[in-house]
Amino acid sequence: MKVFSKLNLLFIFILFSFLLISCNANSRYSVGDIVLDDGTVLAPSDFDAYKGNSKPMAVIFSTSGGHEEKSFRVLGVGLNPSEPLKFTPKTSKGYITNILANQTIVVAQEYSIAEGQYNNGGFFGLIDGRKSWKNIGLYDDNAKKSFADYPAYDYAVNYGINNNLKKYKNGWYLPTACEAYELAETLETVQPSVKKCGAAELKSIIWTSSQNYGAQENEFVVDLHDASVDVGFKEMEYPVYSIYCFAD
Repeated sequence: MKVFSKLNLLFIFILFSFLLISCNANSRYSVGDIVLDDGTVLAPSDFDAYKGNSKPMAVIFSTSGGHEEKSFRVLGVGLNPSEPLKFTPKTSKGYITNILANQTIVVAQEYSIAEGQYNNGGFFGLIDGRKSWKNIGLYDDNAKKSFADYPAYDYAVNYGINNNLKKYKNGWYLPTACEAYELAETLETVQPSVKKCGAAELKSIIWTSSQNYGAQENEFVVDLHDASVDVGFKEMEYPVYSIYCFAD
């Protein structure tokens, strides 16, 4: 019995320590903060006075993961969108395949006239998009070797490499509908910081990594301006924003 009690206490101590570390990492960030390419995090007001050589890389849009996720994940959006890209062409295996591991279900959404945007009750299925590209490879062997058939993923996953972000080459990814919806929800705070960085205003409808559960040829898209979640045929063209998880 004493051994059991000690094990319980040890487990509680480890759990408490983990939560404390997560909270401390999370507390460094606020929505709207600007992250520089050396990892420095600046409040928007501090960025105006910054005289260093590091360049702005991302703006924090969530300190609790995707919409209603309530985690400790700190998410930032890269400043440079792609030109409109296809998710995947009709000739690819991914077009005719329902990527079950990336499926997302969107709870019924309603339009609020007062708010001028859509609200929904949450998301089920894929919430955290960090493994979504690897999931494609579970269904399409070509994706294990090349991004050629997946322009949206090519842009998102290789964002750090293509933008010469030496400390952040890897780890960028295509947001899920849940994560993109959270970006739309915090856009009012994020947009001024994006402008401070000298970047263009965040674009409207963007691709997500969320497979529509009802149709193999459809992927979810999110309108950042009114927070609506819709479906797009995979061969259609929409811009891509890449995101990064700065803390768990």
